[in-house]
Amino acid sequence: MASISHPDKSRLLRSSFLFKELDDQEIDTLASAVSFVSLNGREELFHQGSQGSRLYVVARGRLKVLTTSSEGNEIVFNILGPGEVVGELAILNEVPRSATVRAIEVSELLSLHQRDLLTFLQAHPTAGLKLARVLAQRVSQLSELLSDMQFLKLPYRLAKKLTALAHSYGSPQEDGLRIKLRLSQEEWGDLVGATRESINKQFRTWTKEGLIHVDRGCVVLDRPEEIERLGSYEGV
Repeated sequence: MASISHPDKSRLLRSSFLFKELDDQEIDTLASAVSFVSLNGREELFHQGSQGSRLYVVARGRLKVLTTSSEGNEIVFNILGPGEVVGELAILNEVPRSATVRAIEVSELLSLHQRDLLTFLQAHPTAGLKLARVLAQRVSQLSELLSDMQFLKLPYRLAKKLTALAHSYGSPQEDGLRIKLRLSQEEWGDLVGATRESINKQFRTWTKEGLIHVDRGCVVLDRPEEIERLGSYEGV
């Protein structure tokens, strides 16, 4: 991987939620401390339980954040794309990684060491407040996922996940609202705590009903408003 220029590092940092409100001088200071990491598809960035000393900002590609249940099953609670931050919890609390992060496709990330981040945050408290918001979002997402898996049946939680990813990665096209993520049925199952067979059955049912179809590895919502309505169900 060829080295990335300082202006490109600054641009990528500015595109992230965590650092987008910093001024040019702050961004340039931070850019001087970051390095570049490249991953192949299915390659791990880090593993649950390992010690962490770096925070990452996704520059290109898609990664999944997953944890392993006591039964040994993988539960995916987030998909990360460009501009999103990962790895911040372990380096701030000095605890082992709470989840595994694995590339879905070829991905590139900016890497920032703990010592450089803490030095920067001491001088820029506004960034610290934004980092706290990211942490709160992570906790909220995990809590919501666990609640959904406990109280919602598969069609409702799968529709909820499809709607959420459509908001992040949806692209309106002639054949419907295409979710521009190529995930296997096993990976869709990981996202909602279900087996590949259950996902296959639900996708076939919705395809027959004209709600979705799968095209070149991407799920297309033919009637996104119906999927969103299913996803808004909160259980009884």
